[in-house]
Order: sequence, then C-alpha cells, then structure tokens
Amino acid sequence: MRRGLLTWDEKELPVEVLEARVSKLRKLMQRDGLDALVAYTNIAKPAAVSWLSGFTPYWSEGLLYVPSDGPIAFATALSKRVAEWISTVMPTGEIIPTPQPGSAIGKKLSSTGARKVGIIDLDDIPARQVKDLLGVAAELSFVDATEAFNIARAEVDDAERQLVRKAAEIAVATIQRANPDARTAQELIARCEGFARTSGAEEVFISCIPDLSRDRSFHRTDTAAELSETFALRISLAYKGGWVRFSRSFARDPKLAEKFALTELRFSELSLPLADAAAQLAGAFKDADAKLHSWVAEQPRGSYPLVPVAGSLSEQNSLNLASPCTVNVECTLNGMRWISARAFC
Repeated sequence: MRRGLLTWDEKELPVEVLEARVSKLRKLMQRDGLDALVAYTNIAKPAAVSWLSGFTPYWSEGLLYVPSDGPIAFATALSKRVAEWISTVMPTGEIIPTPQPGSAIGKKLSSTGARKVGIIDLDDIPARQVKDLLGVAAELSFVDATEAFNIARAEVDDAERQLVRKAAEIAVATIQRANPDARTAQELIARCEGFARTSGAEEVFISCIPDLSRDRSFHRTDTAAELSETFALRISLAYKGGWVRFSRSFARDPKLAEKFALTELRFSELSLPLADAAAQLAGAFKDADAKLHSWVAEQPRGSYPLVPVAGSLSEQNSLNLASPCTVNVECTLNGMRWISARAFC
C-alpha cells in the first residue's frame, strides 16, 4: 500500500503543464480517429494516470477518461470521503467515487456518443472493467492506444524531468544510509525507508540480494537470509509520479569494497544521452578494471513506471535518448559479481 505523503505543488507541476500533456495526447487521438481514451490504473500501473492528471493513484483501481474535448474524469473505487481528498491533489478534472469505475466511465462515453475508444495497455485491462464499460455503452469499439500515449510522453517537459531528479536525489540519499556492516537485511535498511518517506517519497520498494556470489534475484527484505560477504541493495522510489531505481553492491573485505566504490564512481560519472550505451558503459567499467557482463535500460511505458526498453541481452531498443531512464548493470570485478543501477535524468 502506498503510505507516503501525497501532495500537489503548483510550482512543481503547474496546471498548464497537465493541460499541455492532455492537448498533445488529443492531437494523436485525432490522428487515430479516437472519440475518447481510457487509462486503467492500480498500484502497479499508475504511470499513465499520474502523467495526465497529476494524481498518483494508489491501492484501489480506477479509470481515467480523456474525451476528445472537455474535462477529463477519474473514476475510482474509493469512498466519497477519499474522493474529496483526491480533489485537493488532482488539480484538473472530475473525481467520481464508485464501486464500478467501468460503468461510470461507460456512462460518460455513452452520453457523448463515443464509438471508437482507445485504451492504454488494452491487453492488460481487467475483463471486468471492459464488461462494465460495454454494459452501459454496448456500441463501443476498443483499440490499443499505448503507442499514441507513448509518443505523447516521449517529449519530456521540464516539470517531469525535475520530479525525476528530485526522486533521484531522495533515492541517492536513502541508499547512502544503508549500513554496509549489517549482518541481516533488516539491519541493512533500518535507516532507509523512514528517511525516504520523511523526504517526500510517496512510495519506496526496498529489496536485496543476500549473497552476490550465489544469487541473481532480489528478495523482499523481510524474507531475505543473512547477508554474505558480498551483497546488494535495490531501492525503487517514487516522488510525485517520478520513478527511479538505484542499486548498490557491498563487500566486507576492505580491498574489494574499495574496488566496488571505484567502479560505482565510474558509473556515476556517466551522463545522458547514452547514445551508444554499450560502448559508454564498457568504457566506464574498463577504467575501473571491471568487465561489463550485461545492462538493461528502463523507462516509463504506457501505464507502467519502469519497463525494460533496451539492453545487452535484448534485440529490442526503444530507448528514448531525450528522456530520463534507469540503467541496471552487472560486471565482473576481481572474479566477483558486482551490480548497480542509477537514474540518468
């Protein structure tokens, strides 16, 4: 459950910026002949709704309605009392508290005579929501509008960039509070989450790899075993819709820890744009006497805040060089596995 502070600051995210985002999307809707667009959201898929409305959805599911003209509307399966609060942190559009968001938005679509409706991440929207939409607007036809939304978002405005930078600042300060001498995951992160939340983070997911020599998967810190001689920490953090991910590797041996720190420094000195990510990363780690094993770049796509868009093990490369991104790397250093991740913004 999202437990951090949710606020709206007009200086950070002016209404004019949100209106410009919706306007860009509407031009693409017109290009595709769409009468309206619908975005589904839940705790794992807040990105599209947050970018268009300024409100970061949490816990309960909902639907955002973007007509070809007129005010947007957000139908959420939350109480009227909560909806009244949402109106203080969502500066544009109508809030509709309802146990059936699909039916509420379906009525909106029916009242405007909409026929062709775009849905962001069409394959992921729950069948129940589609059934409720069609239950009151049977004449609708749906098309996937993910590409149109991604094109609209590809041109990053200053407000979004600043929010991501703020998220990155909080994440860096948070991960610096990790205890490298910890024996358990709980000791490792004891000073992390509270700091992140009091710094304004609205969500913090913390996980670790207890033993880098044996494991490649991050574990929830409440289920992780005791930490070994080398281990890693990962923090995924959101600040007002801007998501970042940072990872660090730790070593108990002082000499190895020094090499880990040098490698981290080389990584931190890279800057956007990563026009040739593979070459830039390989060069940076060569200077640190490390061998690059693999890398993955992540950016927002559709309703998801961070998804892989490029990498050494993937043929796909849809990295937007003008947009903030998170880069995850894995190296071999003195025969030991070393991993890291950081945001480029």
